[in-house]
Amino acid sequence: MEEERGLTVKKYRFLHDAWPHDFQKPSEKGYPEVFDLMSHWVLFYDGVPIGYTGSLDMGHFHFVGNTYILSQYRQMGYHSYLLSVRNTHLGLRPKITVLNPIDGTHMANLVKVVSRLGYKSITTYEDVRDIMSSQLFNEIRQNGQQLWRMD
Repeated sequence: MEEERGLTVKKYRFLHDAWPHDFQKPSEKGYPEVFDLMSHWVLFYDGVPIGYTGSLDMGHFHFVGNTYILSQYRQMGYHSYLLSVRNTHLGLRPKITVLNPIDGTHMANLVKVVSRLGYKSITTYEDVRDIMSSQLFNEIRQNGQQLWRMD
């Protein structure tokens, strides 16, 4: 069905292999430095790259996030579609994302997207103690951001 709409998603180890636009490393946008190690899932519309997201296998879970959709393609469902495709390919291990509203994006919009996909808000270390150390948990928590988990 999505291929009929001209949508495809491909995974790349390095974003610059598929993304022709300028971009910043995740840490330059305020994400934890570990996000710089992510592989990238690029969304194409009729062969043109219009967005990307990342994932990093951490053993017991995946870090996911650093999603970006070109402004002219926002509010069309592409963000949710890209995350759904990525999450399906990652399988059953828990996924941890950091909501980091930038470039005019509002936290409420990000919360709505991840909530619809089945993520739950992480409020304390107890919410993730089964998959990560307290040291890592404290390293990824930053002011102005929210952590969310999907099992």
